[in-house]
Amino acid sequence: MEKYPNNSEERSKLEEEIKRLESSAFGSVGKPTLSQTELNEIEYTPPTDEYLAVEAENSLANDRADQIQAIRDRSENEVKQNTAVRDAYISDRDGERATLAENYEAAVRAVDNDAIKRGLARSSVAAVGRSELEREYLKRNADVEKSYGKKIAELDGEIAAADGKLRAALDDFNLSYATRLNQKIAELKAERDQKIERVTSFNNSVREKQAKLDADKLKTESDLYSAAIEQKKKANSADGLSASERDKLFKSVYDSMDKYLASLDKQEAKLEIRNHTLYRQHLSNYYYTKLYDKYGR
Repeated sequence: MEKYPNNSEERSKLEEEIKRLESSAFGSVGKPTLSQTELNEIEYTPPTDEYLAVEAENSLANDRADQIQAIRDRSENEVKQNTAVRDAYISDRDGERATLAENYEAAVRAVDNDAIKRGLARSSVAAVGRSELEREYLKRNADVEKSYGKKIAELDGEIAAADGKLRAALDDFNLSYATRLNQKIAELKAERDQKIERVTSFNNSVREKQAKLDADKLKTESDLYSAAIEQKKKANSADGLSASERDKLFKSVYDSMDKYLASLDKQEAKLEIRNHTLYRQHLSNYYYTKLYDKYGR
């Protein structure tokens, strides 16, 4: 049994050459190119964590400044109010002390005058009277000092503690602000991540649709090209050529086949021409017989 040679690669080259020759004789068919539909993806560059931290700070900056100023204003107003009340207490204390001193001096003069009238200016009675007045004056003066002194001391303590209270209030605010800032940063990050998911989902959908459009375009172009080739084959055959054109085409195809078969050994060439319709389909009777007589006998 004769072993059939495997010359498929070289034969494919021959087939391509035959197509080229026939296409040149019949006229070539241009491959159609359809318009390309381009779907647009969303371009999104997500902000970094550092950028979002700055954005969060900026969004809270005005409110933070207002609240800090409000804390300072409250502290300053409290100091002013306490200072005003303290000054009022001091004024009232000094006024009462001045009144006590005036009343005491008036009372001493009255005792002295009464003693002079009665001739007792140097007596023990006058001295006792003055002594009693002095004790009463000193007692009332001490009561006034004690009454106002406690209130003034309390206010002095409030005024002295104002700076410390202000620092504590600012510290408390900074703690609450840090919590708010972290919450704001978390919100911005969540918004960014959600947008990334939406954009990614949308772009993936666009890519899928684009791939389908591209595939459909290629298939349509290929179908149109194949249909055009078939139409061209029907409209143009060797029968439509002039005698000289047909002979020239068949002679060119014959030469290509002859060159290919000559590259094989005798047995391979015989099996090749006997077992393949390629040679019969693309040659006239004259050139096929000539080729067969040379290699197929």
